[in-house]
Amino acid sequence: MSIVGSLCLLASTSKSPDGEAIRRYGFFYGWTPLTLIPVVTNALGGILVGLVTSLAGGVRKGFVIVSALLVTAMLQFLFEGTPPSVYCLVALPLVISSISIYQKYPYQVKKKEA
Repeated sequence: MSIVGSLCLLASTSKSPDGEAIRRYGFFYGWTPLTLIPVVTNALGGILVGLVTSLAGGVRKGFVIVSALLVTAMLQFLFEGTPPSVYCLVALPLVISSISIYQKYPYQVKKKEA
């Protein structure tokens, strides 16, 4: 999937003004040390997600992501006054119920019969 996405990005830059600037001046033209901040942050975030997925599992990672989105929506409401969207309000009881079901009835590995 990443290969297809990369090919689509390359194809789109061939006709854009940014693509012309890349061909003329090089890929890193106009970069400053501050430009590296989002690049490094994104790379470290990807490594962290991989570690969390391998250690905690995909289901727990999903719960954490959705819970973090809901906490972010609540904090945004408290500090900025922006009300949560309808999607967030619908997701809240679903996440709470799914987490409680997952905690009450955790997955159990079935032993193979010999």
